[in-house]
Amino acid sequence: MSIFGSLKGLRLAIAGGFVVLFACAALTARAQDVKELKVSPTANDRMAAGLATHVYRQAAPARTARGMAAGRSELSTGRSSSKPGSADGGFDPDLLIRYPADVVYNGGAVVETTEWHAVYLLPNGVCPVSTCWGDPEGFLRDLSISEFVHVLDQYAGRQANNRYTVGRHASIDYVPPAVPLTDNDIIAIVHAVASVTGQTGYGHTYHVFLPPGQDECFDSTFTVCYSPDNPASFAFCAYHSSADTDIGHLVYSVEPFQDVQGCQDPPGTPNGQLTDSTNDSLSHETFESISDPDGTAWWNSTPSVTGLFGEEIGDECVFIQLAANGNVYGDPSVFRIGRKVYAVQLEYSNSRHGCTNEP
Repeated sequence: MSIFGSLKGLRLAIAGGFVVLFACAALTARAQDVKELKVSPTANDRMAAGLATHVYRQAAPARTARGMAAGRSELSTGRSSSKPGSADGGFDPDLLIRYPADVVYNGGAVVETTEWHAVYLLPNGVCPVSTCWGDPEGFLRDLSISEFVHVLDQYAGRQANNRYTVGRHASIDYVPPAVPLTDNDIIAIVHAVASVTGQTGYGHTYHVFLPPGQDECFDSTFTVCYSPDNPASFAFCAYHSSADTDIGHLVYSVEPFQDVQGCQDPPGTPNGQLTDSTNDSLSHETFESISDPDGTAWWNSTPSVTGLFGEEIGDECVFIQLAANGNVYGDPSVFRIGRKVYAVQLEYSNSRHGCTNEP
């Protein structure tokens, strides 16, 4: 099997026939090899996932009939507080004229500094990163040195540069199951990687990238899902999450393949539809995993008839574009982030009382 560059393989077998091959490498200036590690038994990872507590998920709704009908109570699980009587309407179908409102600090943890770790799922060992996702780590490196990332200063309570960096990544060779993956599968994957690296807590955020054709659902009811092949359950495009496990707190996001109707950005963006659709979703979940990793920090807690209750700083700035052919796309802004120009959504800023790409 071909592994990227000089990465060394780590073989892990997860109970239930979900077999994976991990490749991890330290992304240092010298690009040195890491010693090959073998980790077992991986049944412990699935057991740990099943025992995880305080699991929080916040999903970005798909631009589909199912996604637009889904209320925040379906797309957000594990939030620690709510207000009786708050509106829980579906995704606002007329996002182009929405007027966001300031988010409120609810007392919980924020991420002051972290390393981002990409985790790539390779079906039967094959899915080149550039073909399946573009260059998400390149985007994260540009984001880390940009002015855009400093929109988070007001929420994280820090202003220093280089607080967010790109760390190790993992590649996973797996046999796609007959049914969608669930969040428990994702927790097991992140648990396995973090067990190898010893990197848990708010200082490490894992972005799990799913290949084309791989569905994923919140749970085994398979009713709230990323499922382009099953419109009845196709409710979200991506989500960020956290969970407490036996090895520590895990912060992660699930990044399904975004270049599909219901999740993709329009054609003609600077880096192509595949790359910018991936980065747009990744940017959204990255910002929210910092400002509200556990559902206890910054979110809109004002009861509202406009459906803003429960929304985080990325949710408030999601807009849509209606194409002449009837397709519904994301409506990103085009601007420089670090060393390149990207098409990604803006983020909500309390200090500016609106969506912005500047601190």
